[in-house]
Amino acid sequence: MESATDRRKIRSRQYLTQALLDLMQEKDFEQITIHDLVSRACVSRSTFYFQFEDKYDFLNAIIDEVLSDLRRETKVDSTKVQEIEWKSRKYYEKHFHYIYRNAHFFQTMLGKHGTPLFRKKMEESAYLTYHNLFMEYSLNEQSEPMDYFIQYIISAHIGVTVKWIDAGLHEPPAFMADLLIQRI
Repeated sequence: MESATDRRKIRSRQYLTQALLDLMQEKDFEQITIHDLVSRACVSRSTFYFQFEDKYDFLNAIIDEVLSDLRRETKVDSTKVQEIEWKSRKYYEKHFHYIYRNAHFFQTMLGKHGTPLFRKKMEESAYLTYHNLFMEYSLNEQSEPMDYFIQYIISAHIGVTVKWIDAGLHEPPAFMADLLIQRI
C-alpha cells in the first residue's frame, strides 16, 4: 500500500514538473532558479532537496522518466516478430499518441526555451530502442554499418515528430503514423 509520504512525494514532483514546464515557457532553463521552481510549485526548498540534488538532477530525472515511459508504452511485442511491429503503423501510432498526451512537456522541452539535453536524450533513447530491435531480430540486413542506418531512422523519426509538435499537433497520431510508414 502506498504511504502518505509516497503520495506527497509524487504530488510534489508533479507540481515541480509543472512549474518547470511553465517557467520554461518564459525563460531558458539556465535562468531558472530553485527559488523560482519551489515558488511556482508551492513546495518548500527542503521538499525539493529531499528528492533532488540540484536543478540539473531534477531535469535529468524528469526527462529520463518521460523517455522511459515512452519506450515502455511503445515496446515491441516480441510475439509479433513476423509483423515487425516496430515498422508497423501500430508502433508509430503509440509513439505519437504518447507525445500527444504529453504535448505540453514535449512542446516545452523542444521549444524556444527548451534544453539541448532533452533532444540528445531523446536521440539516445531512440537509438537504444532501434539498436535493441535490430540485435534481437537480426534486422540489420543492410550493407551499411548499423549505426548509420539507425541514425538515419532516428533523424527522420525525430525530425517528423519535432515538425508535428512545432506545427501545433494538428494532425491526429494515426495520420502521423501513416506518414512515417509511407516514408520508411
